Amino acid sequence: MTAALRHSGGMPRERVEDALGLLAGERVRISERPIGYAVSPKTFTGVDCRILARSGAKVRGVGTLMGRACLTGGRVLQSSAVARIDPVGGGYRRAWSHYLARLGVVEALGRTDLPGTAAAHLAADRSSSTMGMGAFCVRLLSEIQGSPVLDKSTPVRARRTVLRWAALIDERNEGVRVRFAVREDGLRTVRLVLGPAEIDDIVDLCEDLALHDWLLTALMSVIEQSQIGVEQPAQSVLKLRPAVDHLLHLWMPAARLGGVALSVWEGLESRPGLSRQWDASVRRVRDQMAMAAALSSSRPPESARFFR
Repeated sequence: MTAALRHSGGMPRERVEDALGLLAGERVRISERPIGYAVSPKTFTGVDCRILARSGAKVRGVGTLMGRACLTGGRVLQSSAVARIDPVGGGYRRAWSHYLARLGVVEALGRTDLPGTAAAHLAADRSSSTMGMGAFCVRLLSEIQGSPVLDKSTPVRARRTVLRWAALIDERNEGVRVRFAVREDGLRTVRLVLGPAEIDDIVDLCEDLALHDWLLTALMSVIEQSQIGVEQPAQSVLKLRPAVDHLLHLWMPAARLGGVALSVWEGLESRPGLSRQWDASVRRVRDQMAMAAALSSSRPPESARFFR
C-alpha cells in the first residue's frame, strides 16, 4: 500500500527513526544514496484462515505474515505484507511454537493448488485480500501516519494505491515472466514466474514498482487537477507546484535493485512503458511552467499599463 506521507516537509533522521520504529529495540535502516530511503524493522502477525484457490476449493493456512514499512525521499510511505505458502502433508495443525520458528511462512494444510491460489489472490477485489494482508498493511500505514512526529499536513493530495503480487518460484526456470495490470479501483496486480530468488529481493522489487506506479498516478492526478487549457497558465502552474516540489525528483526506477529485479523492470518497460509515460507527463508540466514564465515576462509592468 502506497500513500503520501502526512507531513509538510522533510524530516531529520531522528524523526524518521521515531516514525518508523514499529518495534522497540529494533533499528530503522536508513540510506541516503542514491535517494533518501528508510525501512522499518520487520513485524509479524499470526494467521489461521482459509486460503482460496481459483477452483473455489479452500484449504486451511496457518503461520505468520511478515510486514514492514518504508519511506522514500521523506515523501512517499509504503507498507507491505508477505508470506511464503508451503504445502504440507497430513492436514493437521501444529502448536504455535512450530509456526513462530518459521516466521513469514504460512503452511497450507492439505492438497494445495499454488497457481490457482495465486490466481485467486490476484483476482480478488480491493476490499478482499488473502489471509488479511490488506488489513495488516492498513494497520501499519495508519500507525505511522498517526505518529506524533508528523504534522498531518499533506502537500500532495493523491489517493492510496495497492499493488497485489504473487510470485511462483520454478527452480528449473532460468528466465523471468511478469504480468502487470492496472485496475480501476486503485488496485494493481503483478504475477511473477521466477527461478530461484530470495523473498526479500522480491519484496524490494514489488515495493519499487508500487512506488513508481504511485508517483506516476499522483503526477497524472496533479496534472488533471491543474486544468491545463482551462485555467490561466499562471493558475495552472500554482496547482502544478506541489508535483515539482515533492514528486519529480523521486523517479529512479530500480535504483536500489539488482539481478533478477532489473530483468523484471526491463520487461515492464517494454510493454506498459512507465518511464515513457512519466517523461511525457514531466515534459507537459515543464512546458506549462515555461509558458507561464514567458507570458509573465512579456507583460508590461502595472505602471506602464496604467499610463498607456
